[in-house]
Amino acid sequence: MGWRSFSRDLLEPLPQKVRESSPLADPEPEGPSTSAFRFSVQPGGYFSDRDGWRLRVFGNGFGGPLISGVAGGPSSVSGAQMGLRLDYALGDLVIGAFGRFGSLQAQGGSVNDFGVAFNGQSANGSLGGGGVLVQFARPGWFIGAALGGDALTTDQPFGISSSNALGARYSKSSVGGSALHLATHVGGRIRLSDRQVLEPSALLTLTSLSLGGATVFDGFTNRFWNVPASSSTVGTADIGITWRAPLPQGRNLLTPSVRLSWLGAGFLGQAPANAVTEGIALATTLPAGSLTQSSGLGLQGGLAYTLRDNTTFFIRGGAGFYGAGTAWDVGGGVQFRWGGAPRVPAAKATGAVPSTPMP
Repeated sequence: MGWRSFSRDLLEPLPQKVRESSPLADPEPEGPSTSAFRFSVQPGGYFSDRDGWRLRVFGNGFGGPLISGVAGGPSSVSGAQMGLRLDYALGDLVIGAFGRFGSLQAQGGSVNDFGVAFNGQSANGSLGGGGVLVQFARPGWFIGAALGGDALTTDQPFGISSSNALGARYSKSSVGGSALHLATHVGGRIRLSDRQVLEPSALLTLTSLSLGGATVFDGFTNRFWNVPASSSTVGTADIGITWRAPLPQGRNLLTPSVRLSWLGAGFLGQAPANAVTEGIALATTLPAGSLTQSSGLGLQGGLAYTLRDNTTFFIRGGAGFYGAGTAWDVGGGVQFRWGGAPRVPAAKATGAVPSTPMP
């Protein structure tokens, strides 16, 4: 469903300059700035101490192996999705809402069952939904969570082989469904220098998916075949460490990052039902297997560029390396900021008394 890829961009802390009234603000040697924002005296400050509204517009694409075949070849999946996040920050607390829509394509592997070779079939799907999020970030640690849901439609292909017809026949129907998602993101920050920080963190996701059933008529057998409704729950984990280096560039901020992590995924409970019946006696079971991306090594790289008004552009890309193949994941977007606390002169915020001219 692409929820792990989406929640990574949704909950990723983007670097922002701090208010000039903040105790983390770095006094600029060139004098007062026309901007209300300053560089931070410590790298963790760029990811906390916020205020005002933010709108994040982002998108990503992903793909890779999906399920290892039991009696045939493996299957794969790819997709693309867009997201909108609107939030309000007050100090260390951020509360917001998000929406997303996307499309998916799965390519089933070939199957050899009951002495018959079935070719792999493709299935296309689309989804749309949204949810809410909350985050709390300090310079040295952070925690966040998102809860959402999607409505979706997808193809449900299957093959039939019978003694009164040569070869296998394939049918495809469209079914509807829904998905409930949960994601949590928690971690800490270890200061390496004034311009470098390490973030040990974990991104954990949970998706509960329900798909409706379908009934398809087959003329050779003169029967209606029932593809059952199904439900399943999938959990994923991304546990690792990220290196970040917020680097001042004039009055802007350039932040490269590299992440190394362990990636895992699997069904929680039983895998989806896969028995296809004609409603009376005849039945067949479509072979299924475990998720290919059950355990692997993840490598991600990213780059964020923050302007003096705290508009931030970001891109990222990476791969997951598994025993049965390699998954890929790329994304990027822009975040705008406005409103919040009124501007307070740094001298007033620190309690300093401004000098007055002599009469």
